[in-house]
Amino acid sequence: MIRAFGFCNDTFDTHSPGRLCRGRERWIEGLPDTSPTRLARTVCSGAVFSDDSARDAYRGFRYSGVGAGALLRALFPGTRIFGFCESGDPRALPPELVVEEDHVRAIAGGLRSEPAVRWVAPVRNPEDVDTWIEGEKDGLAAPRADGFVVLHTPIKPALVEALFHLVGYGDPEDRPARRYCAAAIPQVLEHVKALVLLHLDKHAPAIAIYTKEPIESDGVLDMAARGAQAFPVPFAIPPMLARWDRALYELRMDWDPEQDGEFPVPPADDAGGRWSNRRRGGGGREEEGAQGGGEE
Repeated sequence: MIRAFGFCNDTFDTHSPGRLCRGRERWIEGLPDTSPTRLARTVCSGAVFSDDSARDAYRGFRYSGVGAGALLRALFPGTRIFGFCESGDPRALPPELVVEEDHVRAIAGGLRSEPAVRWVAPVRNPEDVDTWIEGEKDGLAAPRADGFVVLHTPIKPALVEALFHLVGYGDPEDRPARRYCAAAIPQVLEHVKALVLLHLDKHAPAIAIYTKEPIESDGVLDMAARGAQAFPVPFAIPPMLARWDRALYELRMDWDPEQDGEFPVPPADDAGGRWSNRRRGGGGREEEGAQGGGEE
């Protein structure tokens, strides 16, 4: 199996945030009194597959083999990382909390309720980031974060309020899930260097890093991928929306075997699937999610 690390650097409009994960997740409807804001975004995910059709791909950041905590430390050296959660399980909390607020969470459309904890906790070890993304460790329940913030200063009350606006009105268990309010992202970024959200991919979350200005990430991302023995694959749009077979096809078209060596992903038995056949024939639909063969 081939292990790959997909990444995309794009811009993000808070009043027109776009789709999320092919209908599995949607944005919380925004605050009507906010001004349009354009932000920088870096989205990273991963996949394992056997050939460039990616039909058997398992998708999500965890499949890249890259440590999320180590990646954030490399992208933002000298900063502090905190995880946050709106409705955490009281039985699975981080050992050190800088914010801890007990409340009752309504579930099943308000028919039932259960105790929950709103928390913010410092990341002491990079491995905590990966554990809190998954919500488990060694088969046991662990804290599950809604996201992470990267900053130089301690957590302040204004930031806690901004995080509530970001996640406090969502329902992550709904279908599609409602996890984040796009209009609240600039409010959070007033207090932090970067905001890390966990957008759903097909089998596991992708990580999306939101900043006011673009970050110098390409070299760090490439090194992180190669350190995990993963093939780095650039995407034109966020990987949780895109097709891996298309990204691999376009990367192969630009590949120089004399300079870069043999392309590390073997071709499918049907020479890349119907996607590449459409491109070679000049027909078919170009947008992501077009019907046809290849990755499902």
